[in-house]
Amino acid sequence: MGIHDLAFKIIRNKTKKITLLQATGYFFMFAVCAKLVYFVEANHPAIEKLIPVHGVVREVKIGGEGSSTYLKIESQNGTHRYSSFYGKDWPGMERIRVGDRVDLLVEKNRLNKNELFSGKQYYIWELVYRDQLIIRYDDIDALVQDKDALANRFINIWLAVSFAFLGVVYVRKKLVFSI
Repeated sequence: MGIHDLAFKIIRNKTKKITLLQATGYFFMFAVCAKLVYFVEANHPAIEKLIPVHGVVREVKIGGEGSSTYLKIESQNGTHRYSSFYGKDWPGMERIRVGDRVDLLVEKNRLNKNELFSGKQYYIWELVYRDQLIIRYDDIDALVQDKDALANRFINIWLAVSFAFLGVVYVRKKLVFSI
């Protein structure tokens, strides 16, 4: 066997088509990964464990349809981005201006993969502006719990379907090759 034949054999093995069992295995593994991400992301701190922030607004971005809502606030810990959950703009946020003082209770965005470049990012659980409660912890808690429950339901369906499909394909393969 020459070098050309060996190279052709290696390339052919690398480009071999994926089997149905492998595809269902990957589908199941993605479902398991989604469940793990859900467990990390759905584990929100209690109100006592949230981070208090007292600072001055340096940028205001009130979202709309398909656009995020966030504040950049300068505090004792530096200037960071504080986003509302799911980009929701809450009544009263439109009155906030650059230079205004605000008080927040926040949770760190644990899934921010660009933290090194974009800086630390947080989610707002409570927002007080001019002694007025703009965002209430209980409202955010209800919103997050509803969204997490919906996501969990879809992930569980995905897990069940992918596991069943994997089982059927595995049994089929064993039956075909045992005959």
